Amino acid sequence: MTMNTFNNIKSLFQSVFSDILKEDDSYEIGEAALPAYTHKNPLIDWLFWKRIKVAYRFGKATNTPKAILDFGCGSGVLSYLLAQQDHMITSCDVEFRPLNQIKNKIDFPANIVFIEGDILDMNMPDESYDIIYALDVLEHIEDLDAYIVLFSKLLKPDGLIIVSGPTENIFYKIGRKIAGNRFTGDYHVTNISKIKAAFQRHMEVKSVKKIQFPIYLFEIFTANN
Repeated sequence: MTMNTFNNIKSLFQSVFSDILKEDDSYEIGEAALPAYTHKNPLIDWLFWKRIKVAYRFGKATNTPKAILDFGCGSGVLSYLLAQQDHMITSCDVEFRPLNQIKNKIDFPANIVFIEGDILDMNMPDESYDIIYALDVLEHIEDLDAYIVLFSKLLKPDGLIIVSGPTENIFYKIGRKIAGNRFTGDYHVTNISKIKAAFQRHMEVKSVKKIQFPIYLFEIFTANN
């Protein structure tokens, strides 16, 4: 996918997000990060889309279609991008109300299967996925170990988990407050350092990218069995 294609998809989603925000400014919409992905500040815009772009490159780099789990898919942006590469995508989240509003305005590719609910309650076959994405979602979860153990079981041999999350340091919190009340982060129960430590108890971990803004605010890392 070329940079122009990425930017076109970004523009499409931003336009739809803006329309939805005019109609619905609920808590669930904020949880799906629609205010963040449509922020008028160019630096905040860069920050939130940069994480998507860096993580997306892992799916883009492979020449053969892969089975991918987009855990905590939120607005569905990443799933939509990955589906352009003919991967088979399973997109799951515990709450689909924001996503359903987006799907009413955007036709998602047929190679995406959407599943609403908690994957801990689902009977998903072991070794189902080549890549598992968990972008900016695990900071909301208290019992991380249960999900990490499940991710490890769901991952195929030589598969990869890609995780991103916020530092929740003082600079991050100040930045969220400056950005607006919807960006205070008060619903986060952990941070990327603790998330990484939890993965290290079960899997091999490698840091991929620390995103500066200009201070270290987000990190992306990979994990594998």
